Amino acid sequence: MKYIYLAISVLLFTACEDVIDLSLKEGPKRLVIDANINVNKSLSETDNPQKIRLSQTSGFYDVTIPPANEASVIITSSSDGPFEFLEEGTTGIYKITDFKPTVGEEYTLTIVYNGQTFTAKETMMSVADIQSTIQTTENFFGTDVIKIEHFFEDPENEINFYINQFNYPTSLIDSYGARPDDFTNGQLNSVFDQNEEFTAGETHTLYFYGASEQYFNYFNLLLDQISSRGPFGTPPASVKGNCINKTNPDSKPLGYFRLSEMVVLPYIIKETE
Repeated sequence: MKYIYLAISVLLFTACEDVIDLSLKEGPKRLVIDANINVNKSLSETDNPQKIRLSQTSGFYDVTIPPANEASVIITSSSDGPFEFLEEGTTGIYKITDFKPTVGEEYTLTIVYNGQTFTAKETMMSVADIQSTIQTTENFFGTDVIKIEHFFEDPENEINFYINQFNYPTSLIDSYGARPDDFTNGQLNSVFDQNEEFTAGETHTLYFYGASEQYFNYFNLLLDQISSRGPFGTPPASVKGNCINKTNPDSKPLGYFRLSEMVVLPYIIKETE
């Protein structure tokens, strides 16, 4: 039996604390599939090792996430494969060194774990190259904010979706964004990050991915849930990925299988004038 302890502090002239014990039942464990295949466009095939992480859902108070060990993890396509991912020790991380998928090809992920078979299908997506980067300083209500903007040319007569991830060493978590090319098809586009705490000499890194429409919609739902939840936010709804349980459809796995080209672009922040 699990319990949640809620501490409610009422601050007037003095503080008081009430402890409420709520009974919390732990549901059956589910497989979590983190299968993001990212191919760095600037590296050779031998420099593009890939990994898939398998884990199980855990209880509310569990400190560690239990790995899913001894699974069979294979990716195939109609013209290539099978590519087998092998577990590294008992980590739940399954790796391969010679898998570089072809853009436009559909791939199938098959996982056999605890007597159950899980599958997912996705197409390998391309991503545009970054053509230039501009750093500017803008003033917002008396505060100077550094803006780093990366420009790319969207392919004409194609429907494209993009995911961007920004990493900065002093930030606790990366920042993410997603955008379609609905109104900018075939035009010069950009993704940007801005912050008053950017410091000259620090490295700000862009990770830029192509995405299928299905993954774009999935990712946007995740972003909406993260951004909309405050201290009184509603509990998150289950975001459905593209992985299914062929053996027991009622025991649905969590997570997503996707394949994408990726641009990794470190940028050293310059001194502002």
